[in-house]
Amino acid sequence: MLEPLLKQAGELPSLPEVYIRVTELLETDSSTGIKIGEAVQSDPALTARILKLINSAYYGLQNPVTSIPQAVTLLGRQQLRQVLVGSVLAGVFKDFDITEFPLRDFWQHSIKTAIIGRQLAMQNACVIDHEAFFTAGLLHDIGWLVIAKVNPGSYIQITELARTENKDVIQVETEKLGVSHIDVGVALLDKWGIPGLITQCVKRHHDNDHNGQIAVETSIVYLANKLSRLDLSNIDEEEEEEDVVAGILSTIPNWEKSKCTSEQIAIACRLADEQWFEVMESLGMVDLDIDEDLEETYLFQTDIARQ
Repeated sequence: MLEPLLKQAGELPSLPEVYIRVTELLETDSSTGIKIGEAVQSDPALTARILKLINSAYYGLQNPVTSIPQAVTLLGRQQLRQVLVGSVLAGVFKDFDITEFPLRDFWQHSIKTAIIGRQLAMQNACVIDHEAFFTAGLLHDIGWLVIAKVNPGSYIQITELARTENKDVIQVETEKLGVSHIDVGVALLDKWGIPGLITQCVKRHHDNDHNGQIAVETSIVYLANKLSRLDLSNIDEEEEEEDVVAGILSTIPNWEKSKCTSEQIAIACRLADEQWFEVMESLGMVDLDIDEDLEETYLFQTDIARQ
């Protein structure tokens, strides 16, 4: 059932030529920082987004970065590649006609998942490529944007059915559409040539159990997705932050497989609360057209707890 939906969607969106060109340069050892910078700077909007993000509190650099060659030197090629993915996303989907879909809340959820995932990875001795988890978090629900293009009202219909019939959202998606947002997202990432680790994290972000060689990695994105709705800024003064986090973790099966402590998780959630808006603004997602008429009930949430 995936092919008919993708056919209805028309051509899956492609990554911009500048992304493809810069990625090729990043993968070529002989490419200099100046040459990579020249390629990025051929797109002024992309340059501005990358520099704004790199200079945000999210990266916490002591001195301002004023050029892309400088960013390449400071961040390294792997980190710049992940920043580049995030920076092009808003542009890729800016022409999508998406109505009846909580787009701003979708990006908030995705960015908080990305920040939490990266932070957990940074605190985890088992993980090397921390930036991949920002990208995986940012992309984990991307299939929903394609689904919303094909059937604008599907998000509200599916989440309402999941609540009233006490079903898992993935189950309802498959029953109604013949495909889930995970299937669509993986197809899109395959087209984009996104590395296998990121694609596997996206593929398994709703799985409760994680095994195999990348069990820790997939578990981190699964956990980050679950934690993205936690807002530590609103806890009562009498409550302890770690107690609130511990209470949430008690409802998340197998969270321990992430190899993270509750204290590390609390730090990650706090950073997400503090940084998500600045990151969203840096990526140009605040200015996207938003359907302001959606009721709060339909803010983006596909991890609906079953009774």
